[in-house]
Amino acid sequence: MIPSTPSVPSMKTTVNSKLLNALGLQLPHRTIPHQFLFTTIVLIAVVHGLLHVFLIPPWQHYDEPGHFEYAWLIAQRWQIPDPGDFEQHMRREVISTMVAHNFYENIGGPPNMLTDDEVLWLPFPQTDDPPLYYLLVAIALIPLRHTDIITQLYAARLVSCFLYLISILLAYGLVSDLLPRNRFLRLTVAGFMALLPAYTDLMTSVNNDVGAVVVFSFFLWGCTRLLMQGLSIVNAIWVVPAAGLCLWTKNTVFVALPLLALVTLMTLLRQWWNRNVLFIFVGTCAVALLTIFDLGEARYWYCYPYQLIPLRQQMLDAPVGKGVLAVEIDPENARRAAFHFLLHETVKHLQGKEVTLGVWMWASKPTTIRPPILSGAISKEGTNTDIGIEPSFHAFRFQIASDQVFLFLEPYTDQQERVIVFYDGLVLAEGKRPLDSPPQFDNPNGTTGTWGERQFVNLVRNPSFEESSPGIRQWVAQLLYRLVSRVTFRPEENIAAVLDWERTSYIYPITIRVLVTSFWAVFGWGHVLIGGLWYEISIWLTVIGVIGAIAQIIRSMSKTLSPPTCWAMLFLGIAMVVVWVVTLLRPLPLYPWDRTFIPVARYAYPVIIPTSLALVAGWTAWPWQNMKRWSTVTLFIWLFILNGVSLWRIVSFW
Repeated sequence: MIPSTPSVPSMKTTVNSKLLNALGLQLPHRTIPHQFLFTTIVLIAVVHGLLHVFLIPPWQHYDEPGHFEYAWLIAQRWQIPDPGDFEQHMRREVISTMVAHNFYENIGGPPNMLTDDEVLWLPFPQTDDPPLYYLLVAIALIPLRHTDIITQLYAARLVSCFLYLISILLAYGLVSDLLPRNRFLRLTVAGFMALLPAYTDLMTSVNNDVGAVVVFSFFLWGCTRLLMQGLSIVNAIWVVPAAGLCLWTKNTVFVALPLLALVTLMTLLRQWWNRNVLFIFVGTCAVALLTIFDLGEARYWYCYPYQLIPLRQQMLDAPVGKGVLAVEIDPENARRAAFHFLLHETVKHLQGKEVTLGVWMWASKPTTIRPPILSGAISKEGTNTDIGIEPSFHAFRFQIASDQVFLFLEPYTDQQERVIVFYDGLVLAEGKRPLDSPPQFDNPNGTTGTWGERQFVNLVRNPSFEESSPGIRQWVAQLLYRLVSRVTFRPEENIAAVLDWERTSYIYPITIRVLVTSFWAVFGWGHVLIGGLWYEISIWLTVIGVIGAIAQIIRSMSKTLSPPTCWAMLFLGIAMVVVWVVTLLRPLPLYPWDRTFIPVARYAYPVIIPTSLALVAGWTAWPWQNMKRWSTVTLFIWLFILNGVSLWRIVSFW
């Protein structure tokens, strides 16, 4: 992706004089030593980090009270707390300091601290997170556990600031191993991270995102060495425990586990590359994909929570076509439901109108179920319905009363036995239709037909479940749910939402803009912004960097790069794309009853090193040497200006 520069002497010699001249660093008769430049970057990072440690008021970082509580409990008790654990007197003291620093201003006021009958709520408890980061912070808090809360908070922030400096050293080391001849990129990547305002702000807060960034960066460096140097005991001892540390830090970096399998496979391929190995590689990937993914899921339909039987099944004697929808009721998940969302344009057309909903239903044994519900509509009739083992048609009338309407199939019953309820031939038609006679469909897909001697267009998409789409297999969903119970990214639902493009596509431009702006300069709990003009410039700089990175990749394909470098860059690119895509998909599946969560860039900061490398390399991808030099100068001038604006905004806001 990034061509190497010509060979240069060791680190103790000078850097390229032309580059330093372009950066204004050329001294008379000699150049500035490389080590001096890197030391300067580290010192800038120290100053920048300390400014953010002490300028940001207490508790004004994402979820900082809850993260601090976790570390405080470890320091006080010398043990990891149970999920949901707390101490009332500690929360009372924290909340009093929050009041003193105007935390609750304009958000409704603090809870009643005079009562012992109610649990004081602290935003937001984190005691069900993995403990590694909090153990590190607790080590610093133990000598200070008898001091006031604010002193302990700043001590915890200083631990994060130290980890922030470690992340910059990790970036320098990773780029040094990846591109040993390119000292320029070592410095610019480290300098970019040291001067990036939002990154510095997060990395000086009390938040397990800090630990996630450091351990995942350490893991990526180990993977880079593994691909560059080949399989060895030292590299294996590095990479495998690093992946384990990720599992002990935060669910956003659990992706290290599949990446560990990928880097192992890539290392073996690099060392024993031939046609047979290629065949084995392709075959292994195909088997893995077929094992994890299923191509027979019901398109436009969602199921929550997961179930162990396929949602979409096929029956030769189904009332309409061959596809049916199966919702399993079992004693542990009796409230399982399947959902289907009407498009916004459809709902807008139906506002205030009456519609008729019909469906064929039956079950694995005779039972009583709740009828289908049209949420966002007023029901005209419908009580619990008896169904048998043979399909029977049922119909209900509703009046549309909301701008968000979805079909809700929740056959919940009180019985304590396993039952599978089947649905087929769902039809939602405008107007009053007969309740005692089924429609006559024009095709097996059930999209149009005649009902009550009148034509209709079915407002339900994929109503007879003939259309299938890719999905994750049920056993994989169950495994992920048990392993990562708190993760926002739920693969089975997110895949369904991604493929439901007509309903969900509007969210991606919104999320991308938030991710880009928060990558550069958003502070506090995401509520301290620096102004539209600065963000527009940042967005364009990002676009230029991405385009330049793509140009570098294309250019590198025609140049002679060592195979290990190519393999390592490929792996880093895959890791970067995976983490950013997972972050982008966090708002999904966009259920109407959930608050839409637009993520910020902190969830993608674990790949800050490959992201910074791609952007910096992209900004210097110009074919003209003068443009390349001035783009570097412009970038760092911009970063200093952005830091000045950010610090001024932070001080003026609080």
